[in-house]
Amino acid sequence: MEILKAKKIITGGENPKILRNSCVVIESDKILEITSEKEAQKEFKEAKICDFGESVIAPAFVNTHVHLEFSSNVSTLKYGDFIKWLGSIVDKGGELAKMDAKKAMNEAINSLLKSGVCAIGEISSFGLELEILAASPLKVVLFSEILGSNEQMAQQNLQNFLAKFEKTKSYKSKNFTPAISLHSPYSVHPKLAKAALEIAKKDDLLVSTHFLESKAEKQWLEDGSGGFKKHLLRFSQDPKPMYDANGYFAMFREINTLFTHCVYVSDFAKFKPHHSVTHCAVSNRLLGKKALNLKEIFKNNVSLNIGTDGLSSNISLNFWHELRAALFTHASLDLNELATRLFVAATHGGARALRTNNGEIKAGRAADLAVYNDLECDDSELILQLILHTNEAKKLYIGGKICKF
Repeated sequence: MEILKAKKIITGGENPKILRNSCVVIESDKILEITSEKEAQKEFKEAKICDFGESVIAPAFVNTHVHLEFSSNVSTLKYGDFIKWLGSIVDKGGELAKMDAKKAMNEAINSLLKSGVCAIGEISSFGLELEILAASPLKVVLFSEILGSNEQMAQQNLQNFLAKFEKTKSYKSKNFTPAISLHSPYSVHPKLAKAALEIAKKDDLLVSTHFLESKAEKQWLEDGSGGFKKHLLRFSQDPKPMYDANGYFAMFREINTLFTHCVYVSDFAKFKPHHSVTHCAVSNRLLGKKALNLKEIFKNNVSLNIGTDGLSSNISLNFWHELRAALFTHASLDLNELATRLFVAATHGGARALRTNNGEIKAGRAADLAVYNDLECDDSELILQLILHTNEAKKLYIGGKICKF
């Protein structure tokens, strides 16, 4: 049992509060209580006291969307246009996934931990990261990816996916949860989508999918035109859209789904309480010109979470860098309010999306906590100032244990 003491505590949750002169009591992997130092010492006489002094204790971050297999990328891929980038992924992705893969992925995981991330949603294309993630201190929801648009190859692609998914399930543990990713409406044949979603329904698995990330995707789904026609000719002699946007979305009506990007979604009212939107601000800028419409997200009370995407479409997996980019991306929103909403999405929203028992400093929640340097400012601006000035955690607890990074 430990009593964690700091100048300030950010409670997290839907409406985070700033507490002063308080302590967090943890036992094993859970939070027991938030109380005053005096009461904590009186009630828990044998507990070890960890005084972090001029610091802030906050819920650790949940990064809901990352592709660790492409962590070797620095400047190999093309940016500025989604179709050009996608073509470079097809040409170079397999090579990148093998290039110093173990070293690159371990460095990426260390970057996540340093910035205060305790849990991730990993999108797995090849299954190369299984052993590394299973051995890491991170809590992992691993989305095995299914894709393939060629009907003649559907059965083979399904068998390949099932083999990969069975291997993923062999790693299942308290901190490692198998899940399923349908890549996108332009890359997953309806036969594959149906098979994967039937597995998800049967086993109550989380699902993730890239959805309406680019103008090219929107044009393709609407009328089969635009840059996707040329791109898909690489895989089919006569490519045609397999869905329209509404038809693809409807498949997930009853399934717990993380819809990633959603930059070209025009109607967020159709999202259900068991749906969430994953925002990847840096990736959206590097691969296009349009930002997610957060005003409509908030207006329709859609659950929001934050992902860094992978180093295939980002320059850093540091979570504070991602929050900072999002803060500057949405310039029309009130700065302080946006900072708080982003922090909620990065903690409570991520935990809700991945169904992890963290994202909030509250009795009964997992002891997944980060400690940061305090900043001299009004409490009303603390979250904003942390996003502006913080890069690393001083300490990170995952399941009540201090992580080394």
